[in-house]
Order: sequence, then C-alpha cells, then structure tokens
Amino acid sequence: MKMKNSIIILAYLTTLTYGENLLPGDFTRCRQKDVKLNDCLKAAVPDALRRMTKGIPALSVPPLEPLLVSGMNIESGAGPVVITQVYRNIQLHGLTDSILTSYKADLKHYRLRTDSLTPKMDFIADYVMKGRILVLPIQGKGIANITMVNLVVKHDLIGEPVTRNGETFMHIKDYKVKFVPERVILHFSNLFNGDKALGDNMNKFLNQNSDLVFNELKESYEKSLSSVFQDVTNKIFDKVPMNKIFPED
Repeated sequence: MKMKNSIIILAYLTTLTYGENLLPGDFTRCRQKDVKLNDCLKAAVPDALRRMTKGIPALSVPPLEPLLVSGMNIESGAGPVVITQVYRNIQLHGLTDSILTSYKADLKHYRLRTDSLTPKMDFIADYVMKGRILVLPIQGKGIANITMVNLVVKHDLIGEPVTRNGETFMHIKDYKVKFVPERVILHFSNLFNGDKALGDNMNKFLNQNSDLVFNELKESYEKSLSSVFQDVTNKIFDKVPMNKIFPED
C-alpha cells in the first residue's frame, strides 16, 4: 500500500513538473505542417509578446514591459566615435508593441527568421561614459535615455535539437539581430560633471549627429541585446517541447 501510494505521489509530482512547462493556454499554436505556417507565426508572435507583458512565472520568463537587463558594456574603438559606455539597471520599453512584417520558419533545420517593427523603443539606464565624438571629448555619469523610432529589427534565430526524456526541444544556439531605426533620439543627463551648458550643447550635438553616433555603436548594441533576446527565447524553448510550441498535427 505504501509503495502504491508512493508511485501515485511520484506520478502526480511528475505531472505537475511537466504540466508547468507548457505554453499558456491562450497562446496561439501554429502547426508545423500548416501551409500558412509563416502567416500564422506572423500574427501569433506579436500576440504572445503582448500576453507576456507581465512575463510567464511558471517558465521563469521575465516581464517584457519593461524588460529589465542588469547591465552591458559598449565599446567603439575606431573611427569618428571612440567611446566606452557602461550601462546598468537597464529598462527596455516598447517591445510588446512590436509587429512582424515578415516571417520565415524552417523548422526542419531549426531556423527562424523574421523582421519586426517597433514604433518606439526606449532604452533607459544608469550610465558611465568616456571618449570622443569626432574631435569633441565626452564624459559623464547619470541617466541615459536612447529612443529608437520606427525600429526595424531583423532577427535570425539558429537552433539545434536537444532531446531530454524522450522529448525534443529547439535550443537557440545563436540569435542575431540587426537594428535599422528611422530616427534615434539621445539624451544623457549629468554630462561633464553636471555642467549644464556643456551638457546641453553636447546633447544637441549628439542628436544633430545621431545617425553617425548610432551607426558607429550599433554593432555593440546589437551584440549585447541579441544575447538578451536569446536568453528570453530559450527560457521558453528549453522548457517547452518543440511539438508543444509547433504542434505536428
């Protein structure tokens, strides 16, 4: 009797463990064999992002509005912009307002490619910065606010199959992004140790040359944020079997 009860309890706990590792019931499922799979994903992914505004606690997915990032280091060591930036306590606002303009899923080869459009993404963080832009020195420590307007992001997710307990998971081993904003607005508080005149003039100069500044730094931003997106994606893909995300029939 004790052994029978132990087996029942073990089965119950196992069911709870695997039951938690499921997509929420209100998420749209796109079937692998659907001839309109890409169209389905194009609509389903933005809907899922909005439903993840407060995260998915059962899968350890953090809230996406805002998405909090502990920190990142940005460096540009050549060209007209030579800056070292350290960001901490980062907040990313606007991701859940994204729409997808294209989607191409190659599930046989574990690859997902998509273009998204985010009307406005705000990057707000504590910063420390030192360097030069063109011939002008720049340094400061305060709050950074970087706004990207009509931001097109090209996503390329490269996955691999991982088998556990008879289930196949699609682990994302590489996540590449390219940022193409229509406009970038930059503001850094407390530049030059709080000298208002120098700080105001530098912020004005930064925005007059925002295309140059952003293009010189964007590869570092892309590399840092792609790892953030990869981590969030794998919190789902590493826990939910592939056939539960993309049903086979």
